[in-house]
Amino acid sequence: LGIEAALGRVRGVPKGPRTLDLDLLLHGDAVRNTPELTLPHPQLPLRAFVLEPLAAIAPALPVPGTGLTIMDLLAKMRR
Repeated sequence: LGIEAALGRVRGVPKGPRTLDLDLLLHGDAVRNTPELTLPHPQLPLRAFVLEPLAAIAPALPVPGTGLTIMDLLAKMRR
């Protein structure tokens, strides 16, 4: 959030248009669920536009707390 603010993002309407949106998807094997940060990103398994490029560069990357890899998540989405 600090990077977004430093680059001029103003938070207005929730889910509304934005000039910048940075999402932290994964951080090593970290699993967190706090008001400030949830890791892995809770929408990661539902976003093909994120999983497809990740699968191209790191298909075997484990997603902490799931027992699945990026490719596993993508395959589940395609079913």
